[in-house]
Amino acid sequence: MKKDFSVVLSIIGVLIAISISFFWGPAGFSVKELSIPIKLRLPRIVLGLYAGGVLSIAGASLQGLLQNPLVDPYILGIASGASFGAALGQFLGNIGVFTTPLFSFLGAMLTIFGVYFLAQIKGVITKLSLVLSGVILSFFFSSLVMLLMTVSRKPLPEIIYFLLGRLNLAFTKELLIMFIGLVIISIPLLVYLLSLWRALNILSMNEDVAQSLGVDIRKITRNIFLVCSFLVTAVVSFCGTISFIGLCVPHIVRLIYGPDHYKLLPMSFLLGSGVLIITDLIARNIGPVELPLSVITALFGVPFFIYLLKQKL
Repeated sequence: MKKDFSVVLSIIGVLIAISISFFWGPAGFSVKELSIPIKLRLPRIVLGLYAGGVLSIAGASLQGLLQNPLVDPYILGIASGASFGAALGQFLGNIGVFTTPLFSFLGAMLTIFGVYFLAQIKGVITKLSLVLSGVILSFFFSSLVMLLMTVSRKPLPEIIYFLLGRLNLAFTKELLIMFIGLVIISIPLLVYLLSLWRALNILSMNEDVAQSLGVDIRKITRNIFLVCSFLVTAVVSFCGTISFIGLCVPHIVRLIYGPDHYKLLPMSFLLGSGVLIITDLIARNIGPVELPLSVITALFGVPFFIYLLKQKL
């Protein structure tokens, strides 16, 4: 009963965050000029709901799968691959408003296939090989990003914003179609992750117990890797790299609702959406200029990460 009440409070909290984000901003709010918040703030809210929710549920799924509370959705190298794609697109020349999202999406997909290929040892993918492959490719693509930024004779401001996270994307018709398409594809993938709650609960106990209960660990590992990779790729393509949301939110949810993935997964999605909307609200109101999202999330996320690390050690 107490946890059900917490769910209701969480939903109300997210709705309040959405309302404040819609009505509050540097330009104020006017009924006569309602088109301004609809055009400028509503897309940010929708993007924040999607990105915060996806990063958080992916973080909760990967932490459960890898049995490691310090894992986040970027551990598989997706962010570095997407950053390299975005940097390459800017380096080759801006061919349109969709250059950064499209090239970052292609870069992230290239990373996914690379990690999946490297992680296979004699046809078998283990959790350790998966993480190590992600870390290796993450360093590799980060080096390529630095190389492109060094040899480029022109500044690459898009990359700076990309590396620090944003929700202030100007949606054109092409970008809107691309985003809607990714959201439509994401829905069944999110439902699939939610359906794995029982397997993740068993895996969190012990792999031997999971095998004895008939859980196909190899299949679950492969599927969660591919599903989370695609979902995070979609987010990074539009919002860049937003740090700590996928790491911290699942732990906050775990403290409130417990380790049962039946509630952990959906509540991570809900709370992650609310947290990112509030983060965006702070980022565009706290100073004379809008701050990148990762600046805000790092200020709160780093102390939380240190706390988790101390608890783990």
